Amino acid sequence: MARHEPETPAAEAPGIRPRWNRALAPVTALAIGVLGYHARWVCDDALIFTRVVREILAGNGPVSSPGERAEASTSTLWQWLLALFGFVLRRGDTTALSWMLGLFLTCAAVLFAVDGARRLHTGAGRAESLLVPFGILVPLGLRPMWEYATSGLETGLNMCWTAGSWWLLVRLRAGGSRRRALATAAIIGLGPLVRPEAAAVTVVFLLALWFIRRPTIRGTFALAGVAAALPTAYQIFRMGYYGIVFPMPALTKGADGSLWERGWAYVTDFTGPYLLWAPLSAIVIGAGYALRGLHERRGDTIVVLAPPAAAAILFGYVVKVGGDYMHARMLVPILFLLLLPVAVLPLSRALAAPALALAVWSPISGILLRYSPSPTSMVGDERAYYASFTGSSHPASARDFLRTHPLTKAAVEAELASGRRSLIYYGPRLEGDIITVPLREDIPARVAVIGVYLGTAGALSPADVRLVDYWGLVNPIGARFELPVTKPGHSKPLSNAWLLAAYADPAAPVNPAGNFARPEPVTSAQVTAARHALGCGELAELAASTRAPMTAGRFLDNLKGSWRRTHLTIPADPFDAERKFCGRNTP
Repeated sequence: MARHEPETPAAEAPGIRPRWNRALAPVTALAIGVLGYHARWVCDDALIFTRVVREILAGNGPVSSPGERAEASTSTLWQWLLALFGFVLRRGDTTALSWMLGLFLTCAAVLFAVDGARRLHTGAGRAESLLVPFGILVPLGLRPMWEYATSGLETGLNMCWTAGSWWLLVRLRAGGSRRRALATAAIIGLGPLVRPEAAAVTVVFLLALWFIRRPTIRGTFALAGVAAALPTAYQIFRMGYYGIVFPMPALTKGADGSLWERGWAYVTDFTGPYLLWAPLSAIVIGAGYALRGLHERRGDTIVVLAPPAAAAILFGYVVKVGGDYMHARMLVPILFLLLLPVAVLPLSRALAAPALALAVWSPISGILLRYSPSPTSMVGDERAYYASFTGSSHPASARDFLRTHPLTKAAVEAELASGRRSLIYYGPRLEGDIITVPLREDIPARVAVIGVYLGTAGALSPADVRLVDYWGLVNPIGARFELPVTKPGHSKPLSNAWLLAAYADPAAPVNPAGNFARPEPVTSAQVTAARHALGCGELAELAASTRAPMTAGRFLDNLKGSWRRTHLTIPADPFDAERKFCGRNTP
């Protein structure tokens, strides 16, 4: 009688598990791609990036306006990546490109995260366990993750760099060539160019690389050198070209301040609406079971600990500075970083319950749980706001924003057509009171427009129009105001006194009504005091650092004085500023 071998279950058939495990990365990447496309949009801040890209492609340099060197971006790499694609594709307006590229990079981030976790949990010497989606279910179930997959901001790049760097570390833990280690160090070293605070991730991941490789002293210097080369070169460029140590938005937002209470409120604003503590509890329980055997190899332990260590540092920083005004924006990349080692895990009896809990929570969160800001909150649902602001369910192009400011657009076009040199600014009502006065003779532009919605104003203005930032994000004066940070990026509006003093012809009439955010009356005496202050001492030197022609001497002067300029503060009251910088006693 023939002997019958027991049938092998389909799940146990040779090759089924490896194929299933490898399929998890592209499937989850495709899922976030579909969800991100469903939520596609860009915000006004994204148009600030694309305005700078237009200036770069027009030959005016990395500025938001010709003739005034101010670094508008906190993500240098994102800005230049958009410029590169804009140049290759010959697209002056990269707004639509920004959300498409962001979505692609978010999908790549998920691909790196899941494949890195697969490699970690099915490494050499281990049986090919059946892997199941675990930590990756959390970002897949969060609407903010879908929304910031696009948005036109650098979030997708941030997560892609983070996950890609970790993926390289995972591959190196079992060995690799010196060339691969150096390439990994170079990629990890890009952190400060992704975002300034990402330098913390760079430091942690470079330490992880060192502990994995244990190089000689010479090898250590080689790794540090290739990691630091590009960020150091750009930092020297920043200090010499812009004349400051940090990007100007960091000055405006008070990135060195401490607002712990508001920062914690920003955290609860994220965790509360999505019941996020429930899935995070399941993550902790499941990770405890799944990772307990990885301590046998030093490299495994290092790549498991590096992401949560870096995430803890970033989390502390975000809480310290008071969070952000965009719901969840600063926390989504941190959560994604934290979950890298447990994106997928080997299925076991102990893991079944927490995995099931995540599988139930993820679709419930994605379908049912929504964020609704309170009327008194300084944190907003930016996507919902801009959908309402533009009247489009998917505001994903510059055209969606241009129709929100028809009077400003018409005023810019009319002044350009007239041949006059004009400054366009706002009275008590945005769009309702548009005022035009003669422009200062020393401003190298025919028309200047003050941008309250800075990205939108930049999109509706040609590249040769001077863009004046009302909120101080890229305004050398407003960024240094001695005003408390309330809503980040919206705490330091310039009064019409400063705007007229800095950009209007001295003979221009003064609108006494003020503007919509600073409604107090403006007097000619205030404008005169502000104009006098701008011509005195450190303020005059500050103006030269941003407006004087860029020469070798100017670059060296900017470089030497960058630290002092970074810490320069300006009283918001013109009379106080005049007393401080000119020494004049005024009432």
